[in-house]
Amino acid sequence: MSALERAWAVLSPPSNSQYASFSLDLQLGESTVRVAVDREGVRHLLVPAAGEGLVSDNRPSVLQLRVQDLQFGGDFHTYVDLSCADAELHKEFDEVVKDVLDAVEEAEHPGAETLRTVARWRRLFRSRLVRGLSLQAKIGLFAELSVLSALLDRAPSLSIDCWTGPLRKPHDFEMPVRCLEVKGLGLERDGFTVHGLEQLDTHEDRPLDLVVVTVVPDPEGTSLEELIQQLRERVSGRGEFRRRLVASGWSEDQVQPAADFFSISSVVHVEVTDAVPRLVARDLLEGRLPNGLSELSYRVDLGELMAHASGISLPQLVERVLP
Repeated sequence: MSALERAWAVLSPPSNSQYASFSLDLQLGESTVRVAVDREGVRHLLVPAAGEGLVSDNRPSVLQLRVQDLQFGGDFHTYVDLSCADAELHKEFDEVVKDVLDAVEEAEHPGAETLRTVARWRRLFRSRLVRGLSLQAKIGLFAELSVLSALLDRAPSLSIDCWTGPLRKPHDFEMPVRCLEVKGLGLERDGFTVHGLEQLDTHEDRPLDLVVVTVVPDPEGTSLEELIQQLRERVSGRGEFRRRLVASGWSEDQVQPAADFFSISSVVHVEVTDAVPRLVARDLLEGRLPNGLSELSYRVDLGELMAHASGISLPQLVERVLP
């Protein structure tokens, strides 16, 4: 059990004080970082911020921020107080706490670093957090993470910034010289959905590779949770990896081990050219959707696509992308 898990396990709402707190093994200046619960059972992270001159951020958010002076067995000290009142988001809040702890450990101004880190998470919680993944969404995430794992096999220091799918960039992977769009399919699927006019279009003079990964349930395969944990140990920038997982809709409390074990049965590669079935901006009058229309999606038939495709392994794909 981690220190954070132990803390939540032993803390209970206080009856005659503002907080019941647990000191974590992280000293910042004269104070330690603490987690706490208040009288309503709301969870808090308290980060020392002495002498930083910070002010509270009272904007409405599932992640609340205050700067206040608190006393724990001695003198008063200034803390950035981060809290989450929604008990259904405890798992996600733990991910935020871990990210903040990573960020402030070596920070010159831990309070200000806390505010910067939480600002990124607030954007994700506001616009991208999806509780619960459908089977197809899990297959899609497994496919993307499998490609990421293969990229790291060849380039262990590869920046997590290349995985752009969760950020709703044009393509799932934006590499210096090529882009990758990954589509994860189950065995029964005979096509896939393309979102928008940019997803199968090139940009910035970089070639685009479409990768269709067939993912099948396999009790002897790898669970989505296992794949994520393996990548956590390998990626540079674990906090950013965490944020992108949340943006993808991943939440650890949705894991269903009996149903979430997968393996890859095939990988198909398509170099995207004008001959490939697709719809891009230059196909439309004035290069854009008519007024009043937005968020275009269309379906590509896998049978039609296969005339432009070839089988490939993930290592072979990586050699193409990272020569």
